[in-house]
Amino acid sequence: MTEYLEVAFGGDGNVYIRENINPETVVVTTEKKWEAFCLGVRAGEFDHFVEGIDD
Repeated sequence: MTEYLEVAFGGDGNVYIRENINPETVVVTTEKKWEAFCLGVRAGEFDHFVEGIDD
């Protein structure tokens, strides 16, 4: 089974994140924090976490 994250915008200012293999566990954050995270990903802020990992 392919593992992936599901991300949903609730319309209430919150973002809901869960794994497809463990859907009963949901992480909730704000849209502002989600946007800051996405900007960090785009800027390469987290690239060091995957250095040396083969595809």
